[in-house]
Amino acid sequence: MRLPKTALAALLVLSGASGVGAQSVVDGSDAGVGAEAARTALILIEKQMRDPEARIAALRIGRAGALCGTVDVRNRMGAYTGPRPFVADLSEPFLGRLPEGPELRSPGSMAAFRAMERAKALFEANCTAG
Repeated sequence: MRLPKTALAALLVLSGASGVGAQSVVDGSDAGVGAEAARTALILIEKQMRDPEARIAALRIGRAGALCGTVDVRNRMGAYTGPRPFVADLSEPFLGRLPEGPELRSPGSMAAFRAMERAKALFEANCTAG
């Protein structure tokens, strides 16, 4: 018996399947941080960036234990915007991309401002040289 496509999609949703499998660590750096850390980062990226085809690279554990890496997401036109650094505190769980000019000049809310500041501090404590 063949299931209609809508029934198959409903089964996948009910079974807890998600788009995390479509995201990928493109350079194999997930092997250096462990499967659990990489999987948690992919889940956080999927929730925050809302791009099921985000490309993750350069994963490493930072000096203070946070996860560092880069993520490349697509814009509204479907083009990849280029890799940007991110930092994730997997114990919280918290993930923040390093903010760029427009985000720094005009954060959407006080919560967005606090998240940017936290990401910048975590990134400096973990992911910068020296």
